[in-house]
Amino acid sequence: MELPLFPLNIVLFPGATMPLHVFEERYKKLVHLCLDEKRPFGVLLIRKGNEVGEPAEPFDVGTTAHITGVQHLDEGRMNLVCLGGQRFRIVHRLTHEPYLVGDVEMLSTVAEDDAETADLADTAAALFAEYVRLYLALSNQWARTIEMPREPDGLADFIAPRLGVNFWTKQRLLEELSAHNRLALEVELLGDAIREMTPRVEAARAMRWRGSGVMN
Repeated sequence: MELPLFPLNIVLFPGATMPLHVFEERYKKLVHLCLDEKRPFGVLLIRKGNEVGEPAEPFDVGTTAHITGVQHLDEGRMNLVCLGGQRFRIVHRLTHEPYLVGDVEMLSTVAEDDAETADLADTAAALFAEYVRLYLALSNQWARTIEMPREPDGLADFIAPRLGVNFWTKQRLLEELSAHNRLALEVELLGDAIREMTPRVEAARAMRWRGSGVMN
């Protein structure tokens, strides 16, 4: 399957929403092709190089992006809203377009149906809820109930783009096809983040209480 490719400094996950501003001529052509033919394009994290200018060197595994909204701007520029579709891997890179085109294979994830994976999913969901609570508490906000997918594969892809980790770690999560293994890594990452954030939240809360006492 041939797929037009858009290397970016982002890791797109299935089910995740991605805003995108398009201004380079080559990517205007890519977007118009996808809109005209009602087809997705592929998003790949840049391994080396830049988004603008000379062609960048991307990773081989990415996610299809379906355009769900378009805002047309001056000079042919566009703001897009895209939805992550399915993982893919580049089999062969083609160069007959002004943008990168790849012969790709679609990848299927493995959603293990066992008690250990179910327990991992429960743990990951609980840790993620605490992670969000702490994140919001740092700016004196309150967390509301978070609606999360219940099944392990969807839950793993829901948590991954919302983690405050570097692109390389997110790419590792994208390339891991096992829901069990993704959840195991996310439990580890969430545990580390919560241990780091908890004293910061307690310190921020103490400062607010001291400030409130002075004002009174």
